[in-house]
Amino acid sequence: MRTRLKIVLPLVLAAALGGAAATTMAGKDRPPTPEEHARIMKVLEENGYSAPGEIEIEGKYIEVEDVLHTDGKRYELKLDAKTLKILKREVEDD
Repeated sequence: MRTRLKIVLPLVLAAALGGAAATTMAGKDRPPTPEEHARIMKVLEENGYSAPGEIEIEGKYIEVEDVLHTDGKRYELKLDAKTLKILKREVEDD
């Protein structure tokens, strides 16, 4: 029984730690997939934006940096990742 415990316990711990690492990795920022990128660009263009500098998926939100608006200014936008609604808009610092 002790031998079995010595073999099984490390396997259980490794699986638990591996799951925690996978959860941590899933929480990191990432670039959009090609499909997500196309949907985001469509919403941006419909709202007068073009030429984004960087797009990142950050959990429940999408952050778009250095995007040009038809008013000639560059903005940083925060979108809802599910609805793609623009939640926040700030003028980019030069």
